[in-house]
Amino acid sequence: MCLGPLGCLLGTCCGSAAASLCCSCCPSCKNSTSARIMYAVFLLIGTFAACIFLIPGLQDKLATIPALCEGSDAGINSALGAIGSEGLIDCSKVAGYGAVYRVCFAMTCFFFLFAVIMIYVRSSSDPRSTIQNGFWFFKFLILIGICVGAFFIPVNGKFEPVWMWFGMIGGFLFILIQLVMLVDFAHSWAERWVGNMEETENKGWYVGKCTSKFQLA
Repeated sequence: MCLGPLGCLLGTCCGSAAASLCCSCCPSCKNSTSARIMYAVFLLIGTFAACIFLIPGLQDKLATIPALCEGSDAGINSALGAIGSEGLIDCSKVAGYGAVYRVCFAMTCFFFLFAVIMIYVRSSSDPRSTIQNGFWFFKFLILIGICVGAFFIPVNGKFEPVWMWFGMIGGFLFILIQLVMLVDFAHSWAERWVGNMEETENKGWYVGKCTSKFQLA
């Protein structure tokens, strides 16, 4: 049974032979469409992780784990000596908006890296397209590595405000581009349906155009 792009990722985890066997019936695993799907899956995983970090009370729950968080006052920690009193990690980094900024920063670095790699690549015959359309297991490891490294960024009150401005500006540009694309799509759609109505003299195109117009509004 063909497992699609996710099957290719799992097959790659088992080795090149398993990946070849898994994807032998899935030519789409090697084309640009499958690559878009896999990058979307990576983005979805990062978004899901960011949502988990925003769960209310997550930092308080982590603080109850013995010897985990710095400054934790859990009762068992007092019996663990220095490690228990100092804690292993700063739990403020792995919960709240600071953790979300770090995950988003890691995903931005990841996608920017591959965007730079693919500069001037215009066809699938370019050797660099192999990097774009494959090696998903290693890409996943790279993304995880960047995410882990992002959590080592010091909490000095500079990273979060700076990245907040990056997010605000990027979000504004994203929404602006989406609005332009939506208006262009609606205009092209209306032109095509009006042309069909004039050619076929079928009022159904006009009714469909008006109905879709009200739905978009």
